[in-house]
Amino acid sequence: MKEIKIEKCPFCGGEEFIESNVSSMSSGVCVATNGTTQRAILFATVCRDCGSVVRFFCKTPENLYPKKERRE
Repeated sequence: MKEIKIEKCPFCGGEEFIESNVSSMSSGVCVATNGTTQRAILFATVCRDCGSVVRFFCKTPENLYPKKERRE
């Protein structure tokens, strides 16, 4: 996975961020293909100054689609 650097919050200009998983029993990203469901945990990057969520992502996109099948 490509590393993404967030330098400043687009809402308040803050420069400190917290990264954590989205806490819910059903949180995550699911993809259904050929009758099976693949799942990856969803994470959020939150601005420490204003509390805005500046990014949602999953750390294991390969759990959703194997690299050779991933959409371009």
